[in-house]
Amino acid sequence: MKKLFFVSISLSLLALCAFQAPRKAPNIVFMLADDLGWADLGCYGNTFHETPNLNQLAAEGAQFQRAYAACAVCSPTRASIMTGKYPARLKITDWIPGVVYPYAKFQTAKMRYELPKEEEILPEILHKNGYATYHVGKWHLGETEEFWPHNRGFDVNIGGHSKGQPGSYFYPYKNVTPTADYSVKFLPEGGKEGDYLTDFLTDHALKLIEKHANSTQPFFLNMSYYQVHTPLQGKPDYVKKYEEKKKTLGVSKTNPIYAAMIQSLDESVGRILKKLDELGMRENTIVVFTSDNGGLVEVDGNAPLREGKGFYYEGGIRVPLLVRYPAVTAPRSTLQDVVASIDYVPTLLELAQLTKKKDVDGRSFVSTLKGKSPKETRTLYWHYPHYHTPQRPPTGAAMEGDYKLIEFLGENRWELYNVREDVSEQHNLVNEKPQLVQQLRQKLQRWQAAIGAMFPSPNPNYDAEKPFRNSITAWKGENRL
Repeated sequence: MKKLFFVSISLSLLALCAFQAPRKAPNIVFMLADDLGWADLGCYGNTFHETPNLNQLAAEGAQFQRAYAACAVCSPTRASIMTGKYPARLKITDWIPGVVYPYAKFQTAKMRYELPKEEEILPEILHKNGYATYHVGKWHLGETEEFWPHNRGFDVNIGGHSKGQPGSYFYPYKNVTPTADYSVKFLPEGGKEGDYLTDFLTDHALKLIEKHANSTQPFFLNMSYYQVHTPLQGKPDYVKKYEEKKKTLGVSKTNPIYAAMIQSLDESVGRILKKLDELGMRENTIVVFTSDNGGLVEVDGNAPLREGKGFYYEGGIRVPLLVRYPAVTAPRSTLQDVVASIDYVPTLLELAQLTKKKDVDGRSFVSTLKGKSPKETRTLYWHYPHYHTPQRPPTGAAMEGDYKLIEFLGENRWELYNVREDVSEQHNLVNEKPQLVQQLRQKLQRWQAAIGAMFPSPNPNYDAEKPFRNSITAWKGENRL
């Protein structure tokens, strides 16, 4: 009789479990800073900038030491985040529309000026799987409205359009230049003198999150900051604070305006995290924070990394990456595995338990988040067939394990570094490891051929005396594919 009783209870429990509602799909909050360097945050060792909220996020989840942007400038990396593909495969290889130097040694490669409609991107995948999808902030993946967020799978678009920067971070957030109107379009009305763009965008992001306070529908918030891209403008009281701090500490290589901008960025992150906590969403929300490329070296430096935005040294492509998802990440996880922006699509889809997107170049790093490093060493590639500035020439790169080979396109010039032992890339190993150089060269060349990489070509109008005079922002399609 007792045996029958226990069998009956067990069957009842199984039946109860079978009829329980499935666990709600996780929310996703993806926060992307613009031009934020790897060494700009306190959790990455910066002692001048104040980033308590980002430091706390790092303490509550996983902090990656070797996360890489797919490009050293913005639009290509943003395209890779949306698609899981290398920028060179997408033919979006420079910021849109890029710069042309009519008398430089090389003519820049042609490229697309928009994320093509035939590419199914992350918000579109999530939307068809029941997610509410919100974009707030910078887009910079198409010149015309048909390619902007509200026409690419997002239910709401606040502030996303063709331009890569605001005219001003202060209300009314615009200013007209001789070449373009930098109005931040699709902003809700309202505001007053002194209002700060980052705060304004965050206000609206919080309202979108609040819509799900009592909802079973999961949401994807693409919080794409204009911060800390130029123009350099911080809140006056914050700037004054860091000017005084700079004097007190007696440091020279710091920029108080930049530090003020980073504080505003950090406060925005803190407000979003606090709202998730207030609404009981912490446990079921995937939070990602990263940057689209390295910091602008002329602004604040990127020490100990070499150079910055536009370069393919570590300062241009190594970026901060923080991930918190309590169901998966352990607090205070410091991870050394190499990951890249092509990995976000497969990673987020796996965490959301959705069907994998097959045509991606990236790979999921969920196992890394769980503390299990992949057994095989991966190879990552970069291809930038453009001049970003005269000092930032057309470049390619391949990284395998600790070694990175840099190719200066068209010049038959190469550099090799062990980026783990020599993070500042001061010791060029190209003559010490010729076999490794040859192996990585062949891999890079095979990859370039496989994805149909576009290359710069010799310029018949090359002027060796003044190769970089008369630079042109390519608004008229000089390099359009």
